[in-house]
Amino acid sequence: MKTLKALLLKRRSSASSTPGTTARMVVVMTQPTLPSELIEAIIEEVGAKDDITTLKQCALVSKDFVYEAQKVLFRKIDLDRRLPRKKYYQRFHRLLSASPHIGEYVRELHLGDGGEEDFGTDESWITTAKSLPATLQLLPRVEDFSLSFNAELTSWKSLPADLRSSLSALFRRPALQRVALEFITRFPPQLLMALGQVRTLSLSCVEVDALGAVAVDAEYRARWTMRLENLFLRGTSPATIRVIAGALAGARTPTLRRLALTPTFEEGFADAASELITRSGEDLETLEWLPSIHFSASSGTINLALLQQLRTLRFSVSFRKSHVHGPFPEVLRLLDALTGAAPRSPVTHIEIDCHCVRVQSGIGAVWRPLDEMLARAAFAGLAELRVRMCTTTTSAGERACFVEAFQDLLPLLESRGGTRIVLETRTDLPVWCGKE
Repeated sequence: MKTLKALLLKRRSSASSTPGTTARMVVVMTQPTLPSELIEAIIEEVGAKDDITTLKQCALVSKDFVYEAQKVLFRKIDLDRRLPRKKYYQRFHRLLSASPHIGEYVRELHLGDGGEEDFGTDESWITTAKSLPATLQLLPRVEDFSLSFNAELTSWKSLPADLRSSLSALFRRPALQRVALEFITRFPPQLLMALGQVRTLSLSCVEVDALGAVAVDAEYRARWTMRLENLFLRGTSPATIRVIAGALAGARTPTLRRLALTPTFEEGFADAASELITRSGEDLETLEWLPSIHFSASSGTINLALLQQLRTLRFSVSFRKSHVHGPFPEVLRLLDALTGAAPRSPVTHIEIDCHCVRVQSGIGAVWRPLDEMLARAAFAGLAELRVRMCTTTTSAGERACFVEAFQDLLPLLESRGGTRIVLETRTDLPVWCGKE
């Protein structure tokens, strides 16, 4: 990297020298430039290291470097994390208006409000930015888009009409691959169904317009070609889930491979989730049940017996005292359904995220039901059990104690053999591995 910076500074120094003083100077200035493939490789290498300073220097070296550097510099525009958000948006819009070609380079766009600069106000910069529709039109190649109203739930109907129109057009672009929406109410169900054409959809606290949802009939559903492969639902209303399930039901060939659910306490959530799983077809390969660490939630009527292609299960469990029945009741309920569906469960990998871990007397009794469940013959094909401790919810002292205790918590599964048992922190650094 130091060598690259030295080369760049040397080229800038040569370019800034007074021209025409000697014949030799003219020869140096007119030497052939580097091949475009080499320039692209240099820029990509710098971009992979996220070295923004060097990328900016690259953009100043010569016209041969500037476009390749801009492609990396403007590949991702995140207007959700940098504060104040409104100021950074306005700066980006002015740059985009002056140099529209930059819009061709943007592949990721993240919009969010509700940060520290918005506290105490009633307005969102997203809803008040009159130039935002024009900005979206200048970004024709966006593949990854997120819209988050971080402060509070915001009604889709409260957005300006021209902004709703621009967002709707964006959601229907064939180039769009990934969409994340957060804290939105009264979202049009027809537009939600149109998002079934992206590869990855993430909804957090998104509620559809209930009256509009009723009006979505089977004929309307049949118009959409589903491409959805990854679906993440966090705190999403049952009505929203049913709209997605309806879209999957109308799809000629279900494509969903991965489904992650963070349940709510709303009536009908488990039934809606069960319908979604049923409608997803038999091709679902990964299911994640990720309830809140503060409150336990029931999986209710969810049955995994139909998922014959299921290979990976991921669970989130909490050892907080508020979970009076322990951390594993819903995990055991979901696993039990798999043991009765077929002589052998198709699941090969199970991941368990452990929060608020506490090592106390009787910890073996807490883990024994899970050990007995996974030691059943139905889980003989289980290749790996991966247990993660979350470093943000468990102290270093508790983690150290748990590492020592964990070696004796799954004796039946370990003695059966054939299953690799891994304990790690959320930094994905294994700290203990059992026998295979």
